[in-house]
Amino acid sequence: MKKRLVLPLAALAAVPAWQNRGLLRSVGARGLAAMMPNPAKDRGLDIRIPIEYGGWTRLTLKVDLGPALSGVVEYPVEAAAYSHFGGFNLSRVYSDFVNPDSPYYQAWIGVYVVFDGDSRKHFGFDEDGEPISDDVLAVLEADQRLVLRGAGCPHFFDDGRRVRLTGELSRTQVTSAGEEWWRMDGRAETWSAYHRGGTPGGHWRSDAGYGRVPDGARHPVDDFHPLQYCGSFWQRYVPEWGVTCAKFYIYPEYTDKEGRSVTHGGSLRPECEAVIEAITFTMRG
Repeated sequence: MKKRLVLPLAALAAVPAWQNRGLLRSVGARGLAAMMPNPAKDRGLDIRIPIEYGGWTRLTLKVDLGPALSGVVEYPVEAAAYSHFGGFNLSRVYSDFVNPDSPYYQAWIGVYVVFDGDSRKHFGFDEDGEPISDDVLAVLEADQRLVLRGAGCPHFFDDGRRVRLTGELSRTQVTSAGEEWWRMDGRAETWSAYHRGGTPGGHWRSDAGYGRVPDGARHPVDDFHPLQYCGSFWQRYVPEWGVTCAKFYIYPEYTDKEGRSVTHGGSLRPECEAVIEAITFTMRG
């Protein structure tokens, strides 16, 4: 009798695992990324992003941003990015990050840090302590290179970049968690990482991280369609740590293939602002 029960019980246990295979693969991929060395972990910088509500992933995606950012600014940089994207709420196969029906579609919230090096001090600020918009754009470019290259996106602007600023970034000094920050808000053109099925130039980590949209998915957007990111970037330089700390959120606006303007990502702003206020940076030791 016991032997007869083994297979039915095993089959029952396999059902939820199969239904949640996208989530399980994503957790595994992000867990693997967290085990890899990055400058923040190596230098003892502890970053906390308190995601306690909303549709964001609970496990933080941690990435060594240095190689990609170095390629953008064309000098060696040590940097790391910690972020969250739309989780597996509406589909167990693919996340809301690649679900155009979700307000979390193509939205991000997180932090990045850039450490002083021989080539550059106080990244993001000039000698007078004024913020530099081009440095914020460089970080967004580096991040989009990672995301779009991983997805196999074929699109570039004429200058070879993946991101193009629209207008100017506004600059405002604000107080957050008892600290003074420079807040910069603006818009930039780029492309969505959304695509159905696999792509020749894609990487398995992209499918594992965000899930794989079925080939026949009925969504009102084209693969790798253009979009405009609306972003808010808050940064401060901490001289005793030798690091620029920044926290950010971005969400898209775009036109779907029926010609309709889609702006529902803007509904996330209050949620994002609350998380931004609660983010902390501390140095161990």
